[in-house]
Amino acid sequence: MPEENKPVRIFRGSSRTIIQLIIASIVVGAIFSFVGLSPNEFWRGIYRTFQNIITMLGDSFTEVAGTLAGYLLIGAAIVVPLWLISRLWAGRK
Repeated sequence: MPEENKPVRIFRGSSRTIIQLIIASIVVGAIFSFVGLSPNEFWRGIYRTFQNIITMLGDSFTEVAGTLAGYLLIGAAIVVPLWLISRLWAGRK
C-alpha cells in the first residue's frame, strides 16, 4: 500500500474523531446561542484581544522586546524556584 500524504493523514479522522467533532460543535453552538454570541463576534473579539496585547507591549520593536524581557525575568523569578523545588522533591521518592 502506498503511504498517504502527510496533510491527508492529518485531516482524515476516524469515525470516533468525527463523532467527537460533531458533539463538540453542538455543545459549543448551544453555549454560543445561550450567551448570544456569533462566531463572527467571537473571532473579532480574539483579533481585538491580540491587537490590544500587541499595543500594550509597546510601539517599537525595542520597546516590545524590553517589555517581554521584563515579563520573562518576573516570571522566571517565580517559575524557576518552584520548578527547582519540585525537581528536588521528585528526586527524594
